[in-house]
Amino acid sequence: PDVSVVNSSVSGHEGGDISVQCLYSYAYKHKLKQWCRIEDKSCYTVGKTDTSQNPLVKISDDGRSSFTVLMTGLRLTDSGWYCCSVEDMQAVVQLTVTKPKQAPTTVPAATPSDFEKDM
Repeated sequence: PDVSVVNSSVSGHEGGDISVQCLYSYAYKHKLKQWCRIEDKSCYTVGKTDTSQNPLVKISDDGRSSFTVLMTGLRLTDSGWYCCSVEDMQAVVQLTVTKPKQAPTTVPAATPSDFEKDM
């Protein structure tokens, strides 16, 4: 395929970050590359740095055959369908953001001296 992704299903925790690697054929080296949220058609463009771009989404193009999307500070509402887009070619990615697991509460281990005190 002219455009593909390394992983078509990506998951992360709220507050964490994920990266997606989008691959494209050499013929598309100089074409417009974007990361788009399908639901609301919002897109982030490689090489564009104006203030309308979300600072939590960074896209870097290696200039050869792939560009990488880094999303930081994930929110639960970021879950959904996205696509790597190069010209009119697309590869779809499903992003799932979950709440971080609660750390288990640790109970101090009983030491032999604890038992000796009771005797």
